[in-house]
Amino acid sequence: MTVPSASGAIGGYFELELAGGAGELYPDALKYQSARAAFASLLQHVRPGRIWMPWYNCGTMLEAPEVAGVAVRRYGIDGDLYPNGVGALAPEDCLLYVNYFGVCDQQVSRVLREFPREQVIIDHSQAFYAQAPRCLGTLYSPRKFFGVPDGGYLLTQLRMRPPPERDVQSFERLKPLLIRLSEGPEAGYEAIQRARLSLMGQPPKIMSTLTEALLRHVDYSGALLRRNENFMTLHRALGARNQFPIPADIPPGPMCYPFLGEMTNLHDWLIRHRIFVGHYWPDVRGPRDREDDRERVLSHHCVPLPSDQRYGRADMERIIALIEGYPSRHGHR
Repeated sequence: MTVPSASGAIGGYFELELAGGAGELYPDALKYQSARAAFASLLQHVRPGRIWMPWYNCGTMLEAPEVAGVAVRRYGIDGDLYPNGVGALAPEDCLLYVNYFGVCDQQVSRVLREFPREQVIIDHSQAFYAQAPRCLGTLYSPRKFFGVPDGGYLLTQLRMRPPPERDVQSFERLKPLLIRLSEGPEAGYEAIQRARLSLMGQPPKIMSTLTEALLRHVDYSGALLRRNENFMTLHRALGARNQFPIPADIPPGPMCYPFLGEMTNLHDWLIRHRIFVGHYWPDVRGPRDREDDRERVLSHHCVPLPSDQRYGRADMERIIALIEGYPSRHGHR
């Protein structure tokens, strides 16, 4: 069955050819230009007195409460990545919990047991395949999982009006994705940095028509299968050395394989061999009144190993071989 033209036009030159797809994974979600914008829109609608947010999180997420005029309280996390020191929520409070790297489903369930779920926002930006629980709202960021220029989803039972404007900058943000496809990741690095910056400081807008079309044509089931296979290949080889709390029952389709070993400068070693890994998040600090800064350890030493659908077993074995061949002269923590 063919899909009618979105614009109503027939004939003329061809648009970008997209593979057949089964539609969006979250067709009932509210659609924004980013998860950060979805978060801001939710806070503008709810208007809580204050929101509890983790220290271990992307600093740009603080834009949302600033835009909404909501006071922020920060909390630390313990060794199991669970909120530490929050206490009971006041009636006017909300709490944001991040499903770190897509492997914290158990912590999400515990948060919803121990805090009033109608006051909890779950950030599934790193857990695209995790189901939205019954709570105040759930955020998703498809661009962390698929080759799309932007976009964010919000699932909530609240009756919210969409933003008055639609995002129209996706075409510019698409350029680094095309550069990488044509010339490789190094060539598009500056362009992807500019694309990310263009999402900062923006009011919530409706997801662009381009991004929405691209998301309708993603092979979600195929990507999920490949992600699960790659994650398990890495975990079987590296799990015994990994200090990151990977659960025995691994959730579906994590964003990456978070590896926390004893090796210093592992990021640099892998990047030197064109395994491009980032830091989540290099400028993070934890509560100053805590001696064990779990946030600092994670932000500096946890390596998010790529395990997404672009790669196969041979790629995972290359990553494993590089870690196993890591020179001892680089030292340990």
